[in-house]
Amino acid sequence: MKRRAVVLTVLPAVLISGFALATTSSARLVTAEPVGAVTTIHTTNSGSAELVLYDDATLSPRQTGNPDVSITGGGRLIAFSLRRADGGDDNLSAARLPSFFNRAVSVGGSWTPRSTCTSSDPLNIQSTCTSPTPKAILLHEGYYHLVVLTDGAPATITLRLHGENQRKASVKLQQSLRTMEANLPERESMGSSTITYGTDVTFASATQAFTLTKARLHPKAEVLAATACSRKDTSTPPAYAFSPACPGGSSFAYAYEIGGGSLPAGYEGVGFIGMPGSQGSPNGLGGSFTDSDGPTYLGGLGVWIAGDELDYFGGFGSVGG
Repeated sequence: MKRRAVVLTVLPAVLISGFALATTSSARLVTAEPVGAVTTIHTTNSGSAELVLYDDATLSPRQTGNPDVSITGGGRLIAFSLRRADGGDDNLSAARLPSFFNRAVSVGGSWTPRSTCTSSDPLNIQSTCTSPTPKAILLHEGYYHLVVLTDGAPATITLRLHGENQRKASVKLQQSLRTMEANLPERESMGSSTITYGTDVTFASATQAFTLTKARLHPKAEVLAATACSRKDTSTPPAYAFSPACPGGSSFAYAYEIGGGSLPAGYEGVGFIGMPGSQGSPNGLGGSFTDSDGPTYLGGLGVWIAGDELDYFGGFGSVGG
């Protein structure tokens, strides 16, 4: 790819019912910053930048202990998401998780080789898929959109891109983002089988909100379940506000099992809640864990972002509704 100064027209995204729509009323001109074989991002605040990758590059596919992605700094959660500006599938994301996840760094991206599926019927109802062991995360040359989330403390992200000819690059975020992180403390219990957690904050016009939670569950329990709850209260939330019923709010179950299963002893969950822009943003995030043998809540964090979105989250998959 020929190296030259590049100016991109970037259209801010609006999240409506889980889909990103481009708006042309507030387009801005941004110069894409080149990345290098060793790319460093220093920042104290959340923000975004437009980048250009001049050569195809690869990184280690390891989700944990990845030698090609380093995230250091203060605060509870530091995360970034790198996606192609043209809407292609290439992506890279990572997160330095909170203390209740032992501050581990989790990495994900567009692995290669990719899974393939074949079907013998015209409706693709019965398909056979193969999932080869990933050998690398592959990023093709081109333009990328970077979003970085911090907790208001200095943070450093270092990427080692094998195949990129430019040796080093230091990237500065071009746009600031308004974000908030808040602990989700344990709240009311319902008997010995259900615990609730959550909090309410003051944060207007969120375009994305999500939670990270961790609980210890009994893998052979007769009933296991996890729910998420978002709220838009104008006063103090009611009792049992973040229970499975989520009174006056919006609730959904993102995991459940009846009859005894095989969950690991320390069940870990990342719950992403897409906020429809037409309905306003939530000021309360939380949920519940149910374990008929008794759950133990280990921690939770709520995140609010205004003006952009983390499309992917460090190996946990894409961020959706």
